[in-house]
This record gives sequence, structure tokens and C-alpha cells, in this order.
Amino acid sequence: MENEKDDRLESLDMDPFEGFDFGNIEIDPDQSAWERLTEEIVQGNVIPIIGPDLLYEGGNIHRKLVDSLARKFKLKSAPASFSELIYDYDFLKCTKDDKDSIYTIVNQVFAQKRFPPSGLLKRVLGIRQFPFVITTSFTPIVEQAMREVWGDELRVMKFNNNPRENQDIRDEADLHKPTVYYMFGRVGDMAHRYVLTDTDMLDFCSSWLSDTDRRPKNLVSILKDKYLLMLGNHYSDWLFRFIWYSIRKASNGSGLYAYDQVDDELSRFLERNHTFLQRPQGSVVDQILKRLAVKLRKSEATKFDHVEKNVDIFISYSRSDSALVEQLYSRLAGLGKRVWYDRKDISYGGNFMDEIRQGIRTARYFVPLFSRHIEAEKNDAHVYRNEWDEAIQLSISLGRTYIIPVVEEGFDFYKASIPEKMKQHNAILFRTPEDMDRVAEQIIHTMNQE
Repeated sequence: MENEKDDRLESLDMDPFEGFDFGNIEIDPDQSAWERLTEEIVQGNVIPIIGPDLLYEGGNIHRKLVDSLARKFKLKSAPASFSELIYDYDFLKCTKDDKDSIYTIVNQVFAQKRFPPSGLLKRVLGIRQFPFVITTSFTPIVEQAMREVWGDELRVMKFNNNPRENQDIRDEADLHKPTVYYMFGRVGDMAHRYVLTDTDMLDFCSSWLSDTDRRPKNLVSILKDKYLLMLGNHYSDWLFRFIWYSIRKASNGSGLYAYDQVDDELSRFLERNHTFLQRPQGSVVDQILKRLAVKLRKSEATKFDHVEKNVDIFISYSRSDSALVEQLYSRLAGLGKRVWYDRKDISYGGNFMDEIRQGIRTARYFVPLFSRHIEAEKNDAHVYRNEWDEAIQLSISLGRTYIIPVVEEGFDFYKASIPEKMKQHNAILFRTPEDMDRVAEQIIHTMNQE
């Protein structure tokens, strides 16, 4: 017995990996960082910050414009920036010492000429998991590329260093709406309302860093914990730190900085601040697209798992009526009905149109809300029109009431710009938001008649 005990103790001391060749194990220190980024994208937590180096196929669009203006005014020097350009002797001579004339000139350039977005920019902004994009460039190129993807759904917001005009988001839900946000103003505004010179940049950063109403407080508060994907922001070390801190301040947020070249000091600064550095930019975008495609394919079989199956009601509405629908949803849910409502049932990492179709097909009833906003938006592209078409096709195959329209009093339901087959259904009228309790009860009454 004593010998058997000794044998057991000896076996516990043995190295279970003895003879294993650890030299064949490949260690990729970046693998976990890539996996983290991909997961953050799927979860809708990544905000692209797009700079001037990614916008134009021919290179940095800001520098290209400076070079063109130098040739236009036949300058003997070779200015590297707008700051150097406006202090050039020949430029001042041509403009009669009016440095602010540069803003009028740049406004005229972009009013007359459209600069096509680079292929790399279009590939990035074609990723549907990036609905909210910030640009550090004053040019409209990101906006053009975003509009190609989102059409009339795109919302344009800007910070122009004017407290009365600076725009801010309301809450985190706004980050899931197609938006381009101009961090440093947009071309077309008056002098110093967008960043051209070093002085402009310092003034803007000072406002972003302040704790006053000059900065977009909600956006700053929410961004500090988001994953920032920084592309095309090849600013000098000191300037990028200003920009980075304007967005980040003190936070535990992470990010990826894609670069073709970067100062050693700046790279160390970024690494100290939870930032994943990768180069070159084209390869970074390739990696993101490939890894995201693999991730989404793996989840294809379960992509609707979060969607409640066989719900009672699918609500279709214009974003302009969000407050009304929130009341209707709350009342229906309070009455024990299972309601498909995109504020809670859409996952921002998947194909949202597929999820909407699935929601419509698994709902017992389809309730579209028609308000005066619908008529006002008749020339705009909106997802709710696709929802109507899907519901109409489904209703044709059913032998019972399926569509229950809810219509605001004053909206001419039977003459409005909506599909004829939608008008064939009896509508429930409402006058004020307070009517939503009654509307919910009438919807349930209609359902109970079937």
C-alpha cells in the first residue's frame, strides 16, 4: 500500500506536456486585438473617424488643394498648408492682404467641383455596421460616399465653433442612425466656421475640450467609451494629440489607428492609450472586411435568435413619430401583447432589412402608423415603405384581416401617396398622443374579432 501511494504522488509531479514541441505554436499578438475589433463592430460599438488622407484617390485632399491654389496664384514658395499659404507674400498681394479671402476661395472651389470619393473610402463606408461616421475634414467627400450607401436616410450634423449653431446628438440611439458628423465644420460656411488654418484648429479643439455649451456634450460623453476606428488622420504628432484628446478626454475606450507612416512618439502615445496600431490602411480595411464577413457568416444560422418569434403585432412608422409609437408600444405591451418594435428588436450588427422582413412574416398583425409626417416625407426614401410592400404581399396570401392602419386625424388616408392596397383597410383614427390608449384597445378589439 505504501508503494502504491508513492507511485500516485510521483505521477502528480510528472509534466503532462513533456515531449510536446512548443516551437510549433504560432503566437500572433494581434489576433486577440483583431477579434476584439470584429466583435465591437458586430455589436455596433465602433465609430469611424475619417481624415483627409483617406478621402481622395490622388492623396491628401487638403494638400492637393493647397498645391492647386499655389499654382493658381503663381506663388514662388511651396506652402505645405493653408496656414503657410495665407501668409505668402504673393498670395497677400493678390488678395489685398485679406487672409480671410481663403475661405471664400475654398467655398467657390467646392461649389463648382465635385471630388469623387476614393475606392478605399467607399469600401469602408459601405460597411452597414458603420451608420455614424465622424470626419475631421471640412470637405463634403465623406458625406457624398455616405449618401451613396444610405440615400435620403443620411443625416448631416456639424460643429462649427458657434454655440448657437453647434449640433449634438440626443442619446446613444442616435449613433445607430445614418449620420455624418463634421467635427471641424463644413465647407460653405463663413470664415473660421470650419478649420483651414492652425489657428482655426486650436480654436476648435479648445471648444471641444471646454466644459461649456460650446462643445457637443452628449456626443463627447458617449464617444469616450466607444471603439474609435481612426483612418486617414495623418496629422502631426502634436495636432493629432489635440484631436484625439478632444474626442477621448480621459477614458478607458479603445481604438485602432491605421497608418502608412507615423511618428515614433505618437505611436507610443497611442499604445499607452489602448490603441491598436496597424499598417498600411488598405490592408487594415481588407482585414476588417474579411473578418467581419467570416463573423457574420458564422452567425448566419442564428441571426434571428434575438427576434421574438410569432409576435402579435409589428409596428411600422416614421422616425418622426417615435414618441407616438413609444406610447402605443408601451400600452400594447401593458395589455399583454407581444410587439415587434425596432427600438428593441433590431440588432445593429446584422442585416437590418432581413430582420425587419422576418419580423413582419412572424407577426400576426401589421400596424402601420400614418401621420402628417408621412405625407411630408412622400418624396423621401424611407424603410417604412419597404415594410408596407412586404406586409401587402403577405396579406394577399392570408384569408383574414392582417393590416390594421392607425391614422392621424387630418391625414387624408384615402388620397395620400401610399399604396392603393393599403387604402383598402379600415383605419383607426387618432387626434393626439393621449389617444394611444384608446387606439391600443381598438387594435386588440379588431384582433379579437378574427
